[in-house]
Amino acid sequence: MGPQKFIARTTTEALKLVHEQVGGDAMVLSTRDTPQGVEIVAISPEALSQMSQRQDTKAPSGAGIGGAAVSAGNFNKAASSKPASGSDAWATPAPQAPGFAMPPHASHQPTSPAAASGGTQDKRVDQLLAEFSEVKQLLQTHLSARAWDDMQAQSTEKAEALRILLNAGFSPQLCGELADDLMAAAQAPELNAPLMDRLKVLLESKIQTLEPLSVFDPGGIFAFIGPTGVGKTTAIAKIAARCVLRYGRDQLALLTTDTFRIGAQEQLKVYAKIIGVPVVSLRDSDDLAAKINSLKDRRVILLDTAGVSQRDTQMLEQSQLLLEGAPALKRILVMSSTTDLRTQEDVILMYQMAAESEKSRAVIAAIITKTDEAAQIGPVLDCLIRHKLPLMFLANGQRVPEDLSQANTAYLSHRALHPRMLSNRMQIPDEQIPVHMTDQLNNWIKAS
Repeated sequence: MGPQKFIARTTTEALKLVHEQVGGDAMVLSTRDTPQGVEIVAISPEALSQMSQRQDTKAPSGAGIGGAAVSAGNFNKAASSKPASGSDAWATPAPQAPGFAMPPHASHQPTSPAAASGGTQDKRVDQLLAEFSEVKQLLQTHLSARAWDDMQAQSTEKAEALRILLNAGFSPQLCGELADDLMAAAQAPELNAPLMDRLKVLLESKIQTLEPLSVFDPGGIFAFIGPTGVGKTTAIAKIAARCVLRYGRDQLALLTTDTFRIGAQEQLKVYAKIIGVPVVSLRDSDDLAAKINSLKDRRVILLDTAGVSQRDTQMLEQSQLLLEGAPALKRILVMSSTTDLRTQEDVILMYQMAAESEKSRAVIAAIITKTDEAAQIGPVLDCLIRHKLPLMFLANGQRVPEDLSQANTAYLSHRALHPRMLSNRMQIPDEQIPVHMTDQLNNWIKAS
């Protein structure tokens, strides 16, 4: 069976017919509007494989796999070129195009050598699969644009929620989850509350926090980790001052492994001198173990690590040093709210992977710094929510110890949904929202 044509009143109904009659892995060859409705031409990978095999056997100079595409009104360029004849034309499997499975015959091994013709045919297969991928991408964009238009007409509140969340810097994935949760709670008593207030309450419920007293009161060794320039040393100085007020000078010690930055140790020593606690520099894991043993009478030990890029091999070396020197230490990740979403994601993933590879305790909490500098705090909150990482402190300035506060979910949700923008030039236009939300909108189409 070759390509099949499906006509329905809407694109969603036509896609349901394709899914029911052809299968979930169907390849959509074309889509167009007709007087009867939306017409979609689709073919299954098995049918495509059988057609190409018949063409190889019966038509020495034939159209090969391209003929199936031409019958659907597409890929004229692929069909107009002459493929090599015989089964040798499929000598080497072509790379898989994103989102499409290779036909089964593509892995067929040659029965006789035909390097030249096989190479030519491989190029045509690559070209055809690239065109399939391009058509799929265009179709997904077209469908997501239609879904967005339908949503604005039928569910204005959901569309407005997506618009607010996207412009606040949240990822499309979390935007979709929050919009779904908002609609699921539409029957709640607070339905009459303004949309922004309901979004604020919903976002607040997603943020996990950690009580600082529950972390430091039992005592232990706490290593502050994170990339360069996020403010680890300043954050440690602020926390150290709080610990001195709560536990006393004789119950606190400061350690540092930062021997890379000029002045890094001097900065920490100045803070330590002000609050009257010792600070010790470390060379390696043996030195760390010895210093911890000599400070075992101290209730809280704060360890400042060198800022290392999440892609630098020194990060793994530093993690190994912490593991060998102090296996029982607890890791606290320091993140800057001025960092973009993709980099925040990289930071969390790499540091969590490093902890897992050590078979040691993962990051127990996070500290967000530079909230006073960031136009948006949505990206950093997005990563914490999706990775279920609890938040302990917010640092919003350089003053020690004043500019440090315990995480407040009400403030965070309000601050995230009200970015500090000096102009609207960076807002995402309505016509670009379907591009950002393509995957989520298509998932909603499949689920409907």
